[in-house]
Amino acid sequence: MFWLLFVFAATTLELDVITLPLNNEVRVALTPGGRAELKREGTVTRIRLEIDRAAPASSLGQPFNTYVVWAISQDGLLDNLGELELRGNKGQLNATSRLAQFGVLITAEPHFMVDRPSSAVAWRSQNPPDDFRRRTAQIEIGAYDYSQLKPIPFSELHNSVVQARSAFQIAQASGAERLVPADFRNAQVAMNAMEELVNRFVPLDVLWPAAMESIRLSQRAAVTARARR
Repeated sequence: MFWLLFVFAATTLELDVITLPLNNEVRVALTPGGRAELKREGTVTRIRLEIDRAAPASSLGQPFNTYVVWAISQDGLLDNLGELELRGNKGQLNATSRLAQFGVLITAEPHFMVDRPSSAVAWRSQNPPDDFRRRTAQIEIGAYDYSQLKPIPFSELHNSVVQARSAFQIAQASGAERLVPADFRNAQVAMNAMEELVNRFVPLDVLWPAAMESIRLSQRAAVTARARR
């Protein structure tokens, strides 16, 4: 079992952040079981992350289909580093960030292109209390409520298809059809194209790019619609 903070209302979380010295590798513990190796090289930070025990994101609740890794600066700047890759009960990620001072947060999400972390926090960076590099930041989580998303049966569907369907539901719930009709139509066209490929049982290497495009356009529609409210 791993530690989980899981609520649906927007709230704040205290996150440990660390300032990275240039060209030195820093190891950061992830609570409850994992580690991150961080190295600042010029203007880029290289990140290697490993998780010891990970249940599927769906086990944390119906809305969640994947884990997203975040780098979050002390002033709250968010950098979505990408999707945590699961192999069995192990998780890993290799990524880069422009941030030189940040904490690591891993949350369960409906899809991997979300722009804000949910309240389903599975792991976070934590340094020893006496570590001279230790700083903390108050981070807002749970800005979006995913509790009303309709269940999507996994069965034989690839996870990318499940994420795409969730992303389109989020665009619909954001009012994109009314507020940003052109963006919503683009998302709907991409969604229909993906569904046609699903019905034709095409190989994953053909289906996967279509699912990614559907997620991207649905996320764009949702973000733009929220900005118009």
